[in-house]
Amino acid sequence: MTFKLPKNDRRSTWIRLGLGAIIIRIIFAFFPQLCESLYSRGIYPWIRTFFDETIGRLPFAGIYILTGVFLLWALPKIWKFLFSVLIRRQSLRGKGYGFTFLSFCSAVIFWFLLLWGYNYARIPMAQQIGINVPETMTFQEVWDEAQYITKTCIALRNKIPNIDTNPINASFYPENLEEEMRTLLKQVLNEYGYDNSGNVRGRFLKPNGILLRFSSSGLYFPFTGEGHIDNDLHPITKPFTLAHEMGHGYGFGNEAVCNFLGFLSCIRSKNKAIQYSGYIMYWRYVYGALMEFMTEEEYLVERSKISRGMHNDIEAIYAAQDKHPPFIPFLQPAVYDVFLKVQGIRDGIKSYNKVVILVSSWRNKNN
Repeated sequence: MTFKLPKNDRRSTWIRLGLGAIIIRIIFAFFPQLCESLYSRGIYPWIRTFFDETIGRLPFAGIYILTGVFLLWALPKIWKFLFSVLIRRQSLRGKGYGFTFLSFCSAVIFWFLLLWGYNYARIPMAQQIGINVPETMTFQEVWDEAQYITKTCIALRNKIPNIDTNPINASFYPENLEEEMRTLLKQVLNEYGYDNSGNVRGRFLKPNGILLRFSSSGLYFPFTGEGHIDNDLHPITKPFTLAHEMGHGYGFGNEAVCNFLGFLSCIRSKNKAIQYSGYIMYWRYVYGALMEFMTEEEYLVERSKISRGMHNDIEAIYAAQDKHPPFIPFLQPAVYDVFLKVQGIRDGIKSYNKVVILVSSWRNKNN
């Protein structure tokens, strides 16, 4: 028995497009140079420009509109399905629900890959900018990085004007933070020879806590071409997270790379508080890596070396996150871990932590 797609059914068209998009993704996985030249530096900048000149000009996030349109389209269909199954007790056999669902998934895959997803297959950034990145780091290497970043954070914090030991608040950061971080990010991309045309939006998503409730601080949405961060993030974390999400918008899928771009963007700012955002966020990743080599008691002794002001900043960051506990704590990380591995990121959600290897390798190259 063979399965054939109906020729004149729109649903079959989406299935064919989805399969074709997946085949191209597989080809790009074997030929990253082809993806880099044909898509990431060829087609994608045009897609980027389209989003920036349309949705990007709206005074609010495009995700609100798309979500509304999707609900208006989907809810009647869901109601019709539930009414047929639960009220009328109709059999699902022969109704084509499975075929319709497959068609919908295929359409999502097609547009996801075309609008952004192929960037996962591009040449790794470390290779393009000429830094040697080891697969892992030894305890001594992580320890040395921890000593460096702790001293840097303490010294830099003391240079912030009008600082005391109280947690840094929003008054230390410019009101046009989105524009500031975009400018810094574009400077980094230009320095390393990447396309930086267009103006990726970095939206502050409301209601407060909407992303934190899903175990996330930020989101890049390929279907609107915009980056988003939770509006209720602590002010210290916003510059780094904004640059990270806008980094996705400029064509980078790897989470460690976008952390790296967030770090580089922050530390080149003339604003000491923005610099501090990049360094303290990197500090958190370094000390997360350090925990893998130490007992909890040893880790707490090492962590106690930070200054009182830095300690208060970190506690304030955690307190802001704890205001919005996740609905289902394990669900989003587990789903996203699978998603990243499907996209060829072997470490899955742990790839965020690879920023420690990237930054330390970059520092070694640049002394």
